[in-house]
Amino acid sequence: MNQLSGKIGLRRVGAVIGGILAFILAGHLGSATASDWSETDVQILNGTRFRDPGNPHDVTKTTVTLQHVSGYAYGRNYFFVDSYWGTKNAPRANDIYGEYYHYLSLGKITGAKFGEGVLKDVSLTAGVNAGASTRGAATRVLLYGVTLDFAVPGFSYFNVDLLAYDDRSQFNGVQTRYRNSYQVTPVWRLPFSIGPTHWSFEGFCDFIGARGQGTVNQTLCQPQLRLDVGQLVSGRRDAFYIGTEYQYWRNKYGIDGLNESFPNIMAVVKF
Repeated sequence: MNQLSGKIGLRRVGAVIGGILAFILAGHLGSATASDWSETDVQILNGTRFRDPGNPHDVTKTTVTLQHVSGYAYGRNYFFVDSYWGTKNAPRANDIYGEYYHYLSLGKITGAKFGEGVLKDVSLTAGVNAGASTRGAATRVLLYGVTLDFAVPGFSYFNVDLLAYDDRSQFNGVQTRYRNSYQVTPVWRLPFSIGPTHWSFEGFCDFIGARGQGTVNQTLCQPQLRLDVGQLVSGRRDAFYIGTEYQYWRNKYGIDGLNESFPNIMAVVKF
């Protein structure tokens, strides 16, 4: 990559940061003062076997993630922003990527009861994915559909998103002509204890259909196993964790045969 294209990529990164934050603020203006609950954390991860398009070598990256979820009278908001820093075999590949989703609960809006069975609630869901890279890629995806909330014994939550996937991404300023597809995403959290220690097994899997232009179906799973270290050291629960996130990405970006499968080490601070 020449110096000019690198500078252009960094400007795109800045523009995406601003766009994501503006979108988040707009989504929260109406509900921030009426928030019933919220949870925010910062995650730092490091992995050594990332794969990038056109790069035959494994790439080492450090990821810093800001994640937030909050609930209010009619639903909930969720977002995260990832910043990736290549440190080996792609040291200048600095990327930023974020997702925002709003869930409008039909149960809360209409007062409908979904019974005492497995299904707890149904939400109308809308989201946006956006990102930028010093390599020239600019992710732009709109998602919309429904989310099913399930009551699964032992789980804090177990939800499944059923979404349309409208990919409007660009490369070097030119929009790629993808066709609409789908995304199915189960999301879960399972807290448990082993003796005096407290753990959490949580994460998600994205199943995304082919979008034309030579793409194929892709699967991205990032399950995390967290140990509550804050509780062990200071007695403060749910504040500081260490653990691992397993990165499994089959056909990354929809590219046939571009696969990742490896653990990241991870530290998490919750607010």
